[in-house]
Amino acid sequence: MKSVFTARQMRSADAYCENKLNIPSLTLMSKAALALTKVCTKAVPAPGPILFLCGKGNNAGDGFAAARIMKEMGYTVTVALLCGRDFSPDAAVMFRMIPASVVLETEEEVLACVPTAALVVDCVYGTGFRGDLAENIKTVFRAVQSKKIIACDIPSGVSCDDGKVSDGALCAWKTVTFAAYKPCFFLYPGKEFCGTVLPTDIGIPPEALEKQHPGVDLPDKEYIRSLLRPRSENSHKGTFGTLLSVCGSKEMTGAAALSAMGALRCGVGLLKMALPSPVIPVLQAKLSEPVFSERKGEIKANAVLCGCGLGADKKALKFALDQKKPIVLDADAINLIAEDPQLLNNFLEENPNTEVILTPHPAELARLMRTSVARIESDRLGAVRKCLSRWNITLVLKGHHTIVASANRTFMNLTGNTGLAKGGSGDVLAGMIASFLAQGYPAQDAAVCGVYLHGAAADFLKETFSEHGMLPSDLPLAVARILKEYETIA
Repeated sequence: MKSVFTARQMRSADAYCENKLNIPSLTLMSKAALALTKVCTKAVPAPGPILFLCGKGNNAGDGFAAARIMKEMGYTVTVALLCGRDFSPDAAVMFRMIPASVVLETEEEVLACVPTAALVVDCVYGTGFRGDLAENIKTVFRAVQSKKIIACDIPSGVSCDDGKVSDGALCAWKTVTFAAYKPCFFLYPGKEFCGTVLPTDIGIPPEALEKQHPGVDLPDKEYIRSLLRPRSENSHKGTFGTLLSVCGSKEMTGAAALSAMGALRCGVGLLKMALPSPVIPVLQAKLSEPVFSERKGEIKANAVLCGCGLGADKKALKFALDQKKPIVLDADAINLIAEDPQLLNNFLEENPNTEVILTPHPAELARLMRTSVARIESDRLGAVRKCLSRWNITLVLKGHHTIVASANRTFMNLTGNTGLAKGGSGDVLAGMIASFLAQGYPAQDAAVCGVYLHGAAADFLKETFSEHGMLPSDLPLAVARILKEYETIA
């Protein structure tokens, strides 16, 4: 399973290599330059010409070293200094190795050589960029933007940790990144500026990266397979848990039905649906497997799902919370908590060891956190961390590259496609997560499995129905087919 690391974590990994593992920083820089050179030479055959845009930090040092290598290979190389000569120590070493004849320092000189450049290599900022680009750099960037651009580590003007983008940022054709993925590759709008991301090993040992956890993990098929529990042949429905669904209303029976099918297809042993009495006949006509009852008293179950199609029924939410079981709160349940946060506060205080999973989309999290959708989307990871600092829960922030996070670990999901952008998809997901929770999975594992398999089902369906044509009601059966690849029988 690959991981994502922040700028600070990558600096710490570099320092660990130098101070603890005795790997000189110049060795890592040289390997980064070789990796960058390899991509550049594939993009443009010798003799070039290649224009390197360089700043003054270690990102520039990578560029200086690559420029020297390509010059020795017979390329026509030009190195433009956009931030002066106050280089970092390692960059200064690499700068002294390039011929003075290839160096340009004035804006006029740089702009004059842009028209003939076959490739532009961006080595200005890397992971160190914050804030806004200077006007003189924007001028150069505007001039080269129509060219084929390869970014070194991160496109200049893109913020590493939150994906924010300065006006005038470079939009790369390819980004050669070193040792690990960076958050901006998965966060908008930064992702749109990175082009094809090429992760490259530059000799940072796994030990140096492992010391930087918690990073952001990218679950893959093998990780999900490791989480899914073998199903014993000597089993019965009680073996696989009972889920109580407190979902649905007279106006929104479909949401309850979709979440029910998501839960059933993920293997829960028994599904009980507690509904308003007028709704019971409607769901009985739709579904054969659940047991139906009204919302009264305590109902025996291993976990609870509340919110899908619930409407503004605060009494139903209180009924769900009063079960005092591990619970998944989705959709309308989250909106009700946003109106009265004390409902969740009280539950967590009275049941400190009971797991809670919230599954908001950005608008729901914005209501919960008393902020705007734009603020949530501008820093999704930051918004998640802020929410977790308030409540000891597992949070699933839905959207492109859904984030699953708890106090100790954060995951970013890479499965899924635009076919999920239809009303009802989230209901299926909530049911899936709740199904795993009822089967006894820890909240974090239940959420990661649900999110990954939900996206994998959509990827499966697009091959048959297209991203336009797939429906949320197609997802549960597709999930069952996906699970066939993962299932083991003990």
